[in-house]
Amino acid sequence: MAPVEIKGLKKSFGSHPVLKGIDLDIRDGEFVCFLGPSGCGKSTLLRLIAGLEDPTAGQILLGGRDVTDVPSAKRNIAMVFQSYALYPHMSVRKNMAFGLSLNGMARAEIERRVAAAAQILQITDLLDRKPKQLSGGQRQRVAIGRAIVREPVLFLLDEPLSNLDAGLRVSMRVELAALHERLKTTMIYVTHDQVEAMTLSSRVVVLDKGTVSQFGTPLELFYRPANLFVAGFIGSPKMNFFATPSRGTAAREITVSGEGFRNSVTVGLSEDMSCPAGTALTLGVRPDAISIVSAGSGHLSARVDLVERLGTESHVHLSLVETGQRVTAIVRGTHPVQAGEETDIRFDPAHCHLFDAAGKALPRALDSETLGLIEREKQARTAHATKEETHG
Repeated sequence: MAPVEIKGLKKSFGSHPVLKGIDLDIRDGEFVCFLGPSGCGKSTLLRLIAGLEDPTAGQILLGGRDVTDVPSAKRNIAMVFQSYALYPHMSVRKNMAFGLSLNGMARAEIERRVAAAAQILQITDLLDRKPKQLSGGQRQRVAIGRAIVREPVLFLLDEPLSNLDAGLRVSMRVELAALHERLKTTMIYVTHDQVEAMTLSSRVVVLDKGTVSQFGTPLELFYRPANLFVAGFIGSPKMNFFATPSRGTAAREITVSGEGFRNSVTVGLSEDMSCPAGTALTLGVRPDAISIVSAGSGHLSARVDLVERLGTESHVHLSLVETGQRVTAIVRGTHPVQAGEETDIRFDPAHCHLFDAAGKALPRALDSETLGLIEREKQARTAHATKEETHG
């Protein structure tokens, strides 16, 4: 059993605070990603869990045991780094066995563990090769195998795919997901790549400037971002934002309009809320909720700057006529829009988000299909965690 509890964790380097009070509860058997931009504190948080850094304040509990002051070697964890860090003069077999040999493990047990890990990772036929004879993907498998043979209660992975090319990253993501399913061990994975996080994770921790912006399932982050930062960080192309003062509320609806708006937008809420006219709000609209329509029939006038033809869909980059603000829309691949055209853009109110002056998301109403999708994802994650606890 290896749930991870983090309570009030802080870390400063000199007078510079890197982590400003992190509280997390990671269930046994979960695959959790720490996601965020460079400098947000995700790698520092991972190193604190690993015992490679000492916290300034707070606690780290592993399997219910306080390991805050326990040396890294005694935490029964394994870490996979961005660099493969393989010994070039050793075979794959010896690279995987080396740590176990140093700990005095019996030779027969070492051979059993290496063989089992090699079979899981499908590298049995590579055991007698040297690292220079392997591809990047194969070297990363060996690095992961070196962690697996330790049979830890917790795996920590620090951007392990960042040195691979795009094609290998895709295939390795699939392999990592399958590996987690087979090992049934808690994994914490650091990445700045949202595709990796959204693909692999049971839940995602979005970090921003040393704080947790949101901790939720991938679909929760996408459809119910907690704030402007999460809304802008999750999704590619990223969400478009518009300054739109409130024009008033009607129970569970807020009507907004901004500079250059030809028509106002009414956004449905999931609860009653009062928002006086003139209240500063930000309207968030994802690119796929923007339609390109004939001039005079949309919410805003825009000029088409560039059309990226990507096959089944096209990304259209526009500039608003009134303000010059850049906007991105996603349309079907066969849409006839061309660069240089003047057109209108129209928003789908059912897929619009609103944020208050502090950047906090207002409680948006979701359609039954989306709500059902989010709930099914939650239930699947919960059922998986419960199954792992029972298994453990």
